[in-house]
Amino acid sequence: MIPEEIKQKLTDWMVNFVEQSHRGLGQWAPCPYARQARINNQIKIVHSDHQRLMATVEQQLPELEHKEVVVICFDHTKISAQDLEKLIKVYNQQVLMARNYVILEDHPDAVELVNGVHMNFGHCGLLVIQRLDKLTTASEQLKSKGYYDTWSQSELDQVVTWRSQ
Repeated sequence: MIPEEIKQKLTDWMVNFVEQSHRGLGQWAPCPYARQARINNQIKIVHSDHQRLMATVEQQLPELEHKEVVVICFDHTKISAQDLEKLIKVYNQQVLMARNYVILEDHPDAVELVNGVHMNFGHCGLLVIQRLDKLTTASEQLKSKGYYDTWSQSELDQVVTWRSQ
């Protein structure tokens, strides 16, 4: 995994997928805030060894004083999708959420579909770190505008509602 190559692929994916409207999402982009964050240089992309993921998370948390999002890219072949999901769930619940942070994980082997739209990056694993209060506010604003109208309850539970439990 070549860091600059992955960074370019991630940026291309954001521009060509994450920021674009999709019929299956009610003509919404997967992340309606991504374009503005990218244009305003509010996304930091870093790389980590799979064995140092949580150390890298801790090192990057101060960046969220100046950035909206930190994305950690890693070699997904070194950790299973199930192990990553368990690790991030525990870390969110026991460490980060009480400190007003949250990680959303993306593993190519854990296919995420929302109303038939394939949401995964696919080239490597990603940890997307954000401030919990900002993510919750943005999610509530999107809900009031109908963003989640095409989502099933299980899709909402997997992506959104677990953060407020």
